[in-house]
Amino acid sequence: MRMPAAPAYALDAGGSHTLVRVRRADGQLRSWNEPSCAIAAAGERVAAARLRRTLARVRAELAAEPVLRGCIASSSCPVAGEAPPPEALVQAITGSECPGPVVLVNDVVPLLWSAHLGGHGVVVNSGTGSSVIGRGAPGRLLKLGGHEHIVSDQGSAYSLAREGLRAAARAADRLGPPTCLLTAAEAFYRRPVPALGRWLAELTRPRSEVARFAAEVLAADEQGDAVAAGIVAAEAAALSQAAVAAVSRLGLGRSPAIGLSGGVLCGSGRFRALVTDGIAEGGLSPRIAVLSSTDEALAFADLTAEGAAGLLAETGGLGLTVA
Repeated sequence: MRMPAAPAYALDAGGSHTLVRVRRADGQLRSWNEPSCAIAAAGERVAAARLRRTLARVRAELAAEPVLRGCIASSSCPVAGEAPPPEALVQAITGSECPGPVVLVNDVVPLLWSAHLGGHGVVVNSGTGSSVIGRGAPGRLLKLGGHEHIVSDQGSAYSLAREGLRAAARAADRLGPPTCLLTAAEAFYRRPVPALGRWLAELTRPRSEVARFAAEVLAADEQGDAVAAGIVAAEAAALSQAAVAAVSRLGLGRSPAIGLSGGVLCGSGRFRALVTDGIAEGGLSPRIAVLSSTDEALAFADLTAEGAAGLLAETGGLGLTVA
């Protein structure tokens, strides 16, 4: 006899959008996209307002359920003791009408407890931003990168796009090699490079807009553009090196479990192959799987609601109860 599922919801709140998945008591799943409620992408006020609207829709979808369990996996939430959880998002959650326990954690954390890793291995994430997070023995959590786009995020969509746009500008000024990225950038944004640079610089929060160009850089690489190929190879190498370093520092051995996540790694087979090849060249024979962020966030909501709340203290997550 099939046991009924606990009504639940999960938000994968990344830098470009928020992916929502809800699970009804009969086990039926429904997913949709909402605008990003990451503070770095939208600003604190807008991010909190978007989160409130998203949770209102979640409640409408699960209106018949008296108690829910939830996981909000947000790129705005720090890992371990890096910083306090963002108060604006906490208030948006506690002020929602989604009754029951909910956890607020960094968006990569639930992936560490996927069936593939089981709390022991490394997650390599490349979306709008990037990070490598690993866990060895209980209490041994390590995060490399993921310090936001100003000082970090190598191997991310933002970093790929930024380097592509810089290469286009050098080509426009005849200070660098010719590349199809110049015509691609001007066609993509419908303005010449000098005007493009000024327009991007004058945006309040340009990260997501810049990151959109990553797909053009990856396409130029696949079409054989040498400049794009160099950019893609360097960005993939940065992720590979961070993954190998995490495995070494955590003492995970030569055949660790490694999970790949994020829009770039999940969406580009070539980029994914470059990263996995780089990990192998680092002397590892890993067991690699591509992970689903919302599936793992739902599973993490179940895990913490059913007695593994101690994980939150270790990961820097926050457990809340909405009345």
